[in-house]
Amino acid sequence: MLRWAPYPFVRVTISFLAGILLYIITGREFRYSLELLAFFFIAFLAATFITQKYKAAFATNIAGIMGLLVFFSAGLFMAHYRTASHQPDHLLHLNKQPDYYTGVVADYIVQKPGYQSTALEVSRVRINGAWQVASGKVQLSVPHDDDKAYELNYGDVLLVKGAPQVVDQPANPNQFDYKQYLSNKNIYHRHYLQASQYTKTGSDPPLGALYYSIRLRRKLDALLQDRLDEKREYGIASALLLGVKDELDNSIRKTYANTGTMHVLAVSGLHVGLIFSVLMLILAKFNRTGQQRFIGAVVILFILWGYAFITGLSPSVLRAVVMFSLVTIGLAIRRRTNIYNTVAIAALVLLFFNPLNLLEVGFQLSFLAVLGIVYLQPRLYKLLEVNNWFLDKVWALFTVAIAAQLATSPLGLYYFHQFPVYFWLANVVVVPMATVVLYSGMVALVFSWVPGLSWLLFKLHFVLIWLMNEFNVWVQKLPGALINGIDISLFQTVLLYMLLLVVLVFLARKKLLYLGIATGFVGILAAQEVWEAVQQKQQLSLTVYSLRNSTGISLLEGQQAVLLADSALLQDEDNFTFNIQPHLWAKGVQQPAFVSLEQATEPMAASVPLPDGNRMLVWQGQSWLILSHPATFLPKDTLEVDYILLRNNVRIKPEMLQRFKFRQLILDASNSPWYREQLKVQLGPLQIPFYDVAGQGAFVVQVE
Repeated sequence: MLRWAPYPFVRVTISFLAGILLYIITGREFRYSLELLAFFFIAFLAATFITQKYKAAFATNIAGIMGLLVFFSAGLFMAHYRTASHQPDHLLHLNKQPDYYTGVVADYIVQKPGYQSTALEVSRVRINGAWQVASGKVQLSVPHDDDKAYELNYGDVLLVKGAPQVVDQPANPNQFDYKQYLSNKNIYHRHYLQASQYTKTGSDPPLGALYYSIRLRRKLDALLQDRLDEKREYGIASALLLGVKDELDNSIRKTYANTGTMHVLAVSGLHVGLIFSVLMLILAKFNRTGQQRFIGAVVILFILWGYAFITGLSPSVLRAVVMFSLVTIGLAIRRRTNIYNTVAIAALVLLFFNPLNLLEVGFQLSFLAVLGIVYLQPRLYKLLEVNNWFLDKVWALFTVAIAAQLATSPLGLYYFHQFPVYFWLANVVVVPMATVVLYSGMVALVFSWVPGLSWLLFKLHFVLIWLMNEFNVWVQKLPGALINGIDISLFQTVLLYMLLLVVLVFLARKKLLYLGIATGFVGILAAQEVWEAVQQKQQLSLTVYSLRNSTGISLLEGQQAVLLADSALLQDEDNFTFNIQPHLWAKGVQQPAFVSLEQATEPMAASVPLPDGNRMLVWQGQSWLILSHPATFLPKDTLEVDYILLRNNVRIKPEMLQRFKFRQLILDASNSPWYREQLKVQLGPLQIPFYDVAGQGAFVVQVE
């Protein structure tokens, strides 16, 4: 039987977490959370009083349950309290759109191609000429001048012209929900600015420590950029040492993701753990007296929090620093700590300040990886006894990689739809190399002021990064290195974790009951997969995607698809990956057949060229007239088609469309905004039904 007594903070954290989950599941609208918290708190006090008076075991159990319910309702209350949209003066509750607003830059500045992005904490808005207090965050995007490193700084106070817009829903099926992602950060609005739309009026950093941390990180980043000539190696160094990923090359980012080693580039618990381990090794003999342990703890805490400071006090580093700080304090006072309680305290502290951290992918993966390593790695390590010192270390690293991968794989499949087959090989080599890269980079930064030695250290740092990169590239090119296109639901993810948990319990308890339960979970998962495959075999649909400045049309039959694409889409892999691929993966299509709009598409469909350069597409009894050029080839009599698609701002008079009989006119996102708005005004009086893909999302036709 599971004994809960040694894990008080685990019980408390699970209760707090359950309250947050209930708040999320109920739609983030639980307005009586404070009353519920007060009720359970009073009930806890009453139960405690009865326990003290009567000393009954039953009363003690009731008091314990009431205490956990207090933390449950506290999680519910904090989640509601920390949700910015519940504030009465929030931007979402304004009656009219403002023409100006002011606020302070309250987040890191992220570099993107051609622009920089950050979050502005709004303080006031101007409506009808009058200023009023307001709250809420706006994600700002400003054009970036290459001559300047940063257009904005943390703490800049801005006066912005115009009104922020509510973040749009995903425009395409199964596309990444950026609206939900931002709302988890309490951001509900976006604003794309021109240089003339904002003015800096001062500086008022919300957090002084973060302001100076970011300034120091920028200086160190500039130093790395100056000393490392190659962009690829500089991007890795900046990401691994400082947590700055702005200059990380997309191809090398993809390489690390495909080999399962992306975590070494995300400054987090791995890096803090490496620093902590070396410090503990150095100070191992400096713990004989209480004074020595105190001094050692102070040194470790100073270095850990100093590292957090130079990495911009990022949440991922703070998670690990809090946890290792608790371990350090426990060792200093010779208090025997339970690692599960330590992890639980770290999670509780972070969730208290921001309950929506629970929805952050990094938060979830970080704690799951730690729990996997803590529980699984020692058990895996004991499976094989290795007498050779070097091979023993390799085996230890191998078991760490396996443990972390087992704990995070279901979530990784759910979020990233891929599985790196050679993660074990990559991690056994890359993690030790990343350790050396980390320390060589730190030493190079410390001695950057020493002529000659500085050059030598940075050159060594560069060579080590180059070797690590080349090894990852080699692993990526191995046969079958990556399985992608895996699409599982949230329910299936939960089932996989339940299966993993039951299997671990079976291995620990050796009872057939748990093996039977595990078999049941496998049966449910298998039945779901079979049912999904049967459903996918019957699919028949046509989708016009919402793609800025491009045209993309998928013809889906069963688990096969043809993608009709214009030249802009065929040359833009990221556009396909972000907007189309998730939808096809969800439908069971691993890779579509790419076909230019200018070519025939047999055998799935027929695309007939017209004399004026336009095309007639016929598929599954559906006929589409695709107009890319002015229509000069017009029928003498009324021509009946199912749909007419207008693209690339094609010049056409709406009256000309009356020569055709069709269900609906489709305007795809290759058309400019001004063109679509102008055409809508003209189509209204003629009562021509139309669908604006850019404004309304992808147009999907299900064929019966």
